[in-house]
Amino acid sequence: MTAPFWAPPPENYAGRLPAKADVVVIGGGIAGTSLLWHLARRRIGAVLLERHHVAWGASGRNAGFLLAGVASSYAEAIATYGREKAREVWEVTNENQDRMIEAARGQDVGHRRLGTAILPASEQERALLVESEQLLLEDGFSARWDGTRLINPRDGEIDPSAMVAALARQAGAGAIREGVDVTSLVAHRRGVTITAGEDVCEAGVVILATNAYTPQLVPAVKIQPTRAQMVATAPESKSITDMPVYSNFGYRYWRQLRSGEVLVGGWRDTSLETEKTLEDRPTAEIQEQLDRAVSELGVKSEVTHRWAGTMGFTESGLPLAGQVDGMPNVYICAGFTGHGMGFAFMTAKQVSESI
Repeated sequence: MTAPFWAPPPENYAGRLPAKADVVVIGGGIAGTSLLWHLARRRIGAVLLERHHVAWGASGRNAGFLLAGVASSYAEAIATYGREKAREVWEVTNENQDRMIEAARGQDVGHRRLGTAILPASEQERALLVESEQLLLEDGFSARWDGTRLINPRDGEIDPSAMVAALARQAGAGAIREGVDVTSLVAHRRGVTITAGEDVCEAGVVILATNAYTPQLVPAVKIQPTRAQMVATAPESKSITDMPVYSNFGYRYWRQLRSGEVLVGGWRDTSLETEKTLEDRPTAEIQEQLDRAVSELGVKSEVTHRWAGTMGFTESGLPLAGQVDGMPNVYICAGFTGHGMGFAFMTAKQVSESI
């Protein structure tokens, strides 16, 4: 069926746009619920607005990988950002996993820490991964090249929808309001005027946790909507992989759940231009690639779910965090370039502390 594998949160947070609010967070994914969590710890009253339901977007449609760093290898990241910045990114994303799981407060979010394997799809990628092992070890990180793949033992996996739900449940009564479709923001010296249908709110501060959808509200923000597609199978009795796998520079990925289901995603590099879209429906072209990948992995079980989600890519490959240029009292926590589960909790902490 064409629906995400992950079950949506069972709770309902229906509400309307308030007339006034100190802080308004727009977007109910992992970034928005993380912001609400951090703001509550600073005793800052905030209201989260979501036009559908929490975890509706990419936060409930991804593979559930908790990876250190960005999609590129550590060697590539050093070449792109410099060694100090690359080390900082890996440290923050490692901490992101620890702090986010702690914030779930014992709720079952499907967390496992088996590590991940990066499997090269070419000699070029193999050379970069071998180099990355040495650089990671030099910088104090755990990594091991086993002759065929790079093992990152601290990486993990999660049920992403359940993680968003775990944070949302800790919000105060009325703090989350689903079914509110914000159509415009007007920033001014004393606050921000928010419009949703016929309702208007005067907010002191607005934080955009809208990821790929940010340009719909603020066209000047450079985030490229990018579709990712996935499939999931019925439980497979045999072991397909001993840990989550990334391959081909992050364009291919798969994992097997404890209960046996196999999730396979990616292959958008076979049709890059068609995947630069807000459309969140799977396409026959890439679904055929995913079906072939399932077969090549040796999976015999039938495909039970086919779905897509829209990610938000930035030009730098790193999240946007802080004030929006030219918009007083408007902040952003978005643009995770396919790694929202790995970045968003700590990025939200940074943004909440800057207000």
